[in-house]
Amino acid sequence: MKLKFFSSLLGLLIVSSMSFAQNDSIVADNAEPAYLCGTVERNALQTGDFGDLFFGEYANYKPDQDILNKLKKDLFSHTLTVVLGTWCQDSQEQVPRMYKVLDKMDYNTSLIRLICVDKEKTGCDTDVSDLNIERVPTFIFYEDGNEVGRIVETPEHSLENDMLKILSK
Repeated sequence: MKLKFFSSLLGLLIVSSMSFAQNDSIVADNAEPAYLCGTVERNALQTGDFGDLFFGEYANYKPDQDILNKLKKDLFSHTLTVVLGTWCQDSQEQVPRMYKVLDKMDYNTSLIRLICVDKEKTGCDTDVSDLNIERVPTFIFYEDGNEVGRIVETPEHSLENDMLKILSK
């Protein structure tokens, strides 16, 4: 019995070390996971590696309903541009949360201008130079075509609270 246990343990250690060796060679080769770049639709964020992260973060985020109730009267007169990097941890966290907030308020998320950038903050086939993107994600709110505010990288308090501050001005 002990021999069988130790054989199983040894086999597990060998498989684990082979797995680490494979990961080390990927890092050593400077291979990067694929990321999205350019103008995309929401469904592009809900597939592949980013999709796994998207659904997990979306499910776990619990927006403050009291703030959502206050926010609802101002939200629908605004449009939103979201600039993100699917390679960026803050984007992986905040973008699904923003969608959760918007979905909870029945905002038509198909109206969002969604732009993925590379690590140099270029949008590949989408010009983002006029948006002055320094960090991602950047959520830019517009009213009548004019920018009224933005949330950059992470909110000060929560997405819904920072949105309320921006949209109720």
